Amino acid sequence: MNKQKFLEQYGTWAIVTGASSGIGVEFAKQLAEMGFNLVLIARRIENMEQLGKELQSKYNIEYKAVELDLTTEGFYATVAKVIDGLDVGLLVNNAGINCEGAFYRGGLDRNVGMIRLNVEAPFILAHEIGKQLIEKGKGGIIFTASTSAFQAMPYFTHYAATKAYVLSLAESMHYEFRKKGVDVIALCPGPTESEMARGLEGNPLVMKAEPVVKSALKSLGRRAHVVPGLGNKIGAAMPQVLGRRLSMEVVGSALKRFLPSARK
Repeated sequence: MNKQKFLEQYGTWAIVTGASSGIGVEFAKQLAEMGFNLVLIARRIENMEQLGKELQSKYNIEYKAVELDLTTEGFYATVAKVIDGLDVGLLVNNAGINCEGAFYRGGLDRNVGMIRLNVEAPFILAHEIGKQLIEKGKGGIIFTASTSAFQAMPYFTHYAATKAYVLSLAESMHYEFRKKGVDVIALCPGPTESEMARGLEGNPLVMKAEPVVKSALKSLGRRAHVVPGLGNKIGAAMPQVLGRRLSMEVVGSALKRFLPSARK
């Protein structure tokens, strides 16, 4: 990846949501290393301020840490105020939550909140920032989807459905926006070291965030989606190899056996 060319196409400011932990933190680190100034958005301001100061000191970049709940109605007004006058060229739609286990686990409020954070918020941000990028004739949008987006997934039922939306949205935007100079991609990781992978520490199937993020940045402008890691690629291809129904049966049976919350 030519860092200078990447910065010219997608710089000089990047927005990263979910920037207080996991994959979002890693996006911030790799983008700062390339010279991007950062708008960091999440609910935990202390984490982002610490991260921003570290990256500012190390890479001489600017940053803005924005304490914001993306499930709040009208949240974009806050974003618009923060980025007014900034040359935003890259949006990383990374924020998301999960609620694994039996269908009714987590309650209605949490599951509706998951729709707002995983579906509504990234759409609103892509819709509004996308218009600005099209006007400039360059830029990029990265969505963090999941390998679960490729098939029905019992015990991750609702989460997988939200990520299927994100994957479909990103792929269709990729087709439309590439003709206008704007690159769009869906990053589809499997289990990755983050707060969402608690309890899986040491599991060989869990990838580190660094290569996951690197795959997204390397593939932006080249393809509509990217699945990092050989094991994840195999998992994502299962519905095509086995058929959707059989693949769902295999995954559902495995999760019911190994996921404690599936048996409640």
